[in-house]
Amino acid sequence: PTDGKMNKVKWLLTWPLIFVLFTTIPNCSKPRWEKWFMLTFILSTLWIALFSYFMVWMVTVIGYTLGIPDVIMGITFLAAGTSVPDCMASLIVARQGLGDMAVSNTVGSNVFDILVGLGVPWGLQTMAIDYGSTVRILGRSLICTFILFFKNP
Repeated sequence: PTDGKMNKVKWLLTWPLIFVLFTTIPNCSKPRWEKWFMLTFILSTLWIALFSYFMVWMVTVIGYTLGIPDVIMGITFLAAGTSVPDCMASLIVARQGLGDMAVSNTVGSNVFDILVGLGVPWGLQTMAIDYGSTVRILGRSLICTFILFFKNP
């Protein structure tokens, strides 16, 4: 009885977001939109970027409100928020007997996070925004974070 009510509440809360995504991203699994797969990919990526921006902004505000440094908030909440889904995906494929895929997902996601998550913004800064400039890193903990990425795949 209460599960049905909770499902209705979840549906009511998520419906506006689902509606916006449904109306802005073509469903290329349907024959009518098959040729629009690149637009679907680009729009999905833009939505993920927007959601990521708001997630980081909210974590920063919460950390500032509670007096927790940005570095700690980033390492704990944001890293956990992005690593837990990867971990769950690796567990699922490992249980299906695809251990190689689980290991490649684990290692590949960290390498992708470093190369794309850091490389693209830094590349845009030095090539498009201020050509020839250098990116100044203000965090002293970057070396420790970098070592943690490679030590714990």
